[in-house]
Amino acid sequence: MTAPTLRPWPVHRHLHRPIGLLLALAMAGCATTVPYVGPGPRRQVERGRPNIVIDTLGNILAWFPKLLFFDSRFDNHAISEHTEAYVVEYLDGHQQTAGETMVRLNQYAPHKDFKRLFKNRKVAWPYRILLGIPAELFETLAPGRLFPWGDYYNPWSDTAHLYSDHPAIALHELGHSYDINRRRHKGTYAAVRIIPFVDLYQEYQASAHAILYLRETNDHQAEISAYRILYPAYGSYIGRYLFLPLGTIVGVIIGHIVGQSEAELRMRQYHETEQAPASPAHRTPSTGSQPSAPSTEPSSPNTMDSDATNQPIPAASHP
Repeated sequence: MTAPTLRPWPVHRHLHRPIGLLLALAMAGCATTVPYVGPGPRRQVERGRPNIVIDTLGNILAWFPKLLFFDSRFDNHAISEHTEAYVVEYLDGHQQTAGETMVRLNQYAPHKDFKRLFKNRKVAWPYRILLGIPAELFETLAPGRLFPWGDYYNPWSDTAHLYSDHPAIALHELGHSYDINRRRHKGTYAAVRIIPFVDLYQEYQASAHAILYLRETNDHQAEISAYRILYPAYGSYIGRYLFLPLGTIVGVIIGHIVGQSEAELRMRQYHETEQAPASPAHRTPSTGSQPSAPSTEPSSPNTMDSDATNQPIPAASHP
């Protein structure tokens, strides 16, 4: 998911005052950051200070996507150290593409995001002015810390905003960072998302990278969980184009069916691999021959650097 699209939010005039109070509480509780304090300094990860009022309300407002995805961790505004560890490990292993990406864990810090927007020289200034400033203004006035926009990656400030306690969703957003930062014309690639159907390709790339990363690290449990959240989320994108007027719901349902099928297939494959008998050890003849020389063939290249379109995996987002 990249920067959210501007959406109308109908507010009765008598609700202006209480909503303003809620936003004030959000800014009071979120502006102060809690930096990552794990093994070593983490300049790329910041965590918002917990605010029971705002976080509880934000969790309640996200009831519909939770129901669609069958996962209470979506937009729950309570990111665990377990999910944070996935973020840190990924960043440590992808400094070439994500070395400057900022990850905000349930944090509202518009002043810092505007600062990053103006300093992000990787994206040409016309894109940052015409598209980046409106995106930051939207996040400032309708923050994801409160409203159920879901997790997303902002290419204009190179910042991932995480509100869900789900490793696959976090890796998906970092997959957007990987996908955009490896491009030569980063701003153009991010801007063409406004063209219909381009978002399907970009979402596919992000989730393909996330699932491939979990395969490469042999994290089977997280990989199986990823199919069950990323497939239905990707289905929500396809449904918007194909099935009106309830396309999102229809797409999510189809995504659940396909994702569950893929998860069960992978579980059977991994179970069969674990149950398969080990190949007999090579025994060196005592006489008459010499042991074979070790293979000198080079190891296969790291597939994480290849285009994710080679993998039959869809992408994810929120409805």
